Formats: sequence, C-alpha cells, structure tokens
Amino acid sequence: MQVKKFEARSMKEALEMVKANLGPEAIILNAKDIRGGFGLAGEKSVEVTAAVSEEMLRKKALAEKKLNQVNRDRYSGAPAKKQKEFIDRIFEQQRRERDQKMRKITSTPYIDISDSDQPSWVQELTPPQKVPTVPSEETEGVQAKKRIKGAAARAFDGAMDFFKEEETEQEKVLQTLGQRNEAAAEEEDYEILRLKKEIYRLKKMVRNFQHVPQTFTTLHPGADEGIPFELSFMYEKLQRVGVRKAFVVTALKELENALSRERLKKKAFVSAWMAKYILDHTRIAENRTLNKYHVFVGPSGHGKTASLVKLASHMVICEKKSVAIVTTDTRKLGAAEQLKIYAQILNVPFAVIRRKQDWQILDQKLAKVDAIFVDSPGMNLKAINETDFLRDIMPPETGGRSIHYVQSALARDEAAFEAASRYKMLGIDDVIFTNIDETTHHGIIFNFQQKFDIPLHSFGIGTQIPEDFEPATKERVVDLIFKLTNMRKQEAINE
Repeated sequence: MQVKKFEARSMKEALEMVKANLGPEAIILNAKDIRGGFGLAGEKSVEVTAAVSEEMLRKKALAEKKLNQVNRDRYSGAPAKKQKEFIDRIFEQQRRERDQKMRKITSTPYIDISDSDQPSWVQELTPPQKVPTVPSEETEGVQAKKRIKGAAARAFDGAMDFFKEEETEQEKVLQTLGQRNEAAAEEEDYEILRLKKEIYRLKKMVRNFQHVPQTFTTLHPGADEGIPFELSFMYEKLQRVGVRKAFVVTALKELENALSRERLKKKAFVSAWMAKYILDHTRIAENRTLNKYHVFVGPSGHGKTASLVKLASHMVICEKKSVAIVTTDTRKLGAAEQLKIYAQILNVPFAVIRRKQDWQILDQKLAKVDAIFVDSPGMNLKAINETDFLRDIMPPETGGRSIHYVQSALARDEAAFEAASRYKMLGIDDVIFTNIDETTHHGIIFNFQQKFDIPLHSFGIGTQIPEDFEPATKERVVDLIFKLTNMRKQEAINE
C-alpha cells in the first residue's frame, strides 16, 4: 500500500490529483485546510492524505499503457467510475488472453484415449505387458474375479508401507486361514483365499485408522485472540514488524467493528484503515527547536551524543542559527573531549558543567546564543542518587527547556519501557529514536507511543552528520511499519 499527500487550492483540485496519481480506487485517509501563508504561493490550500494498494496501482499502469495520447486525455477527464470500469475491463481482457495461451491442447479426458490413439513415443516408453494365457473354458465371472484380485493386491501393497505388522488377534485369524490352504486349494483357487486374507488385513487397517485424530487443519494467526480470518494477514504483518500483541488486538477489534463484512474481505480497505489508525494514534513534537536549552537524556549506548551533534549541525548548517554545546558527563572517559572536537568543527562555543552553580555563569556568557545543546551522562537511574544528580545538573528553565529522551530502535520493548519509566520522572518532552536503519522491527516506535503517549521528535537513520537526521512525521511512522519505502525500492530494482 502507498500513502501520499496532495496539496491544492481546493478540495476538487486535490481529489483530481489523487485520482490522477493513485487511480479511481484510492481511499482518502485525511483532509485538512492549511492556513497561515503555508502552501501554494502563500494562499490557503487543502491537504489530502490518500492511500491505495500496490495491486490497484499495477492495474492502473497496465490500463494506461493501452491508451494513445488522444484517449489518454479523454481517460484523464472521465469520472472515477468510468475509469474503474475501463481498468477492470483491460485487466479482465489480459487475464482471458493469458488463459487462452495456457488452454489445453485437447478437451478429451486422458482416460478416454485408447492405446492406439497415443503417440508413438508414448507407446515406445510403455513396457510390454505380459498377457496371461486364458483357458477357453474360463467364464466371464472368473475374469472379473481376477481383475478384482489384482486391484486388491495393489491396494494392499501400497497400504502396507504405512502400517505395522498385524496385532495378535489378526495373527491368530491368519494362522487359521493358513491351515486351510491345502484343503481350500482343492475346493477353490488358492488365489481366492489369498485375496480374502488381504481383504481382512485392509479392513483391520481401516479400523485402526479410524482411531487416529482426523483434524489436520490449524487455526489462522490471531484466532486465539478472537481475530477473524479476514484480518489474520494484518495481525501477522503487525506482529512481524514488532508491534505488541495487545496493541494489535485492540486495533483489529476496533477495525472489525468499524468496517462492514464486505470491506473486511478486501485487503486494501483493511490496510488503509490500519494506516489511518496509526496516523491518528501517533503524536509528533511541535516547535522542535524553539526553546533555548535542549537536554539529551537516556541510557548509555543509545546514541545521545550522536543525536545532539546531528541536531546542532542541522541548526548551524540548515537553519543558520547560533548554538553552543555543553556536557554534564564528567564520568565517562573521553566524553567531553569528543564533544569538544565536534564543537571545534562547527566553530561553536563549548563548555563543561560540573555543578549546578555553573549554569548561572554560562547563561550570562551565552545570552545571545539561539540554542544550547546539553549532553548528559548515560545512567540506568536504578539508584535514587543518580536521579537526584540528573535533576540537580539540569539547566535552568529560563528561556525554555526541552528534555529529549533518546531511545535505540534495536532495544527490546521490555527493556525500553523499564528505562523510560524511570526517566519519565525528569519530565521528558519528546523521544528521539536512533538506529532506525539497523532494524526492520520498527513496531517499537508505535509501542512506545501507546505506552507513554510521548510525542516523537526525530529519527536517527545512519552515522553521517548531519545528513542522517530526520524530523519525525506521522507518515514516516506508517512508512516504517508497512515497509513502503523498501517495497518501492524492490520494485525499482525489479524494473
């Protein structure tokens, strides 16, 4: 499924853009008015978010390839209903042509083709059959009896490969029958007696097989949670990217009540509804760089220092702001020296804070700086003195202060939740997710939002500075969970 935004002067123009780009079966996820000088030439505009399945896009592309320039213009101006009818007709025509190429050479069932009608190469491969000599006085009934014997013997030989030797009771019966062999040979053909023995064995096997459990079907994914079969694909997809089961079940239960039974059977509607659900349940931080102080906190090894440098570089290079870099991490060996080198590269002031009183002096010297980025020591906060230390070493709230919690996307949910619950006491304003490029399990982003309701600030998508810094958006969260970007890259490679 693809999710795209379209901006136009009016809703009519926006819908025309949706129809032209995504086709007549696109689903509108969201629509809003944009004011305040943002948009086309600073005027009021309308922003529409729409989605469509990959299958519908392929159908649309196939149909448009069949059009010349004149018909293409007529097609573009046609109503959505007419466009859909045209696309379905072209797709059905292609299906019939494909079926025509794969049609059977003959409609005569193979069993009705006699040996004389077979090609010579078939007859050459068929081994010669030894025809037994039939006495002239043999009646038609005896011939039928022999055919039955042959069929029963072949069935018995195949079945015996899967079963064990007969049980004690069966052996007793066979021994009794064996004792009659000589007498029976005088009264009837010995082969008939053998046939009876084989029939008895088969009956015994059937009786034993009836005691074996005959349930060979398995429950579909999510069945234990009450998820219907139509939604099992979405249940499996969300679980595969790391979304917690409890959140998946809650969302799918709501989806089941929201859509009709007919729409539940269509994956495009299910995917579109779930994409909108994620959009509606994702919060994005506002005014990311408005405050003067930006404090980066979180456990050790989650990328606090790299996130600080990326954001500082972004403001210096892209926004042309004056910044300063400060560290309160005097515990980790080499932490201050590393940040000092980055500050020299950016040509910005650098300072080390060792006690709370240092902030007053620093605030006076850096009064004209637009933003001050503060790196804190990585701690687990399992001890009370660690929490008190971080709280005391925080910069003043004068001029505004933002506390950014840095969380690696590689962490397990339980560990991430445990650490974040301790840091939340500091008053976290938003969260930065790092190592986005090193995992495919991006469900932790949605899980974190559902657990703590903390807005997203940005994403760390690599090691390059400042290129691999990306402001968080709702659409990007949908893209990461549904793997839309990877899908489009794969399609480009295949083409």
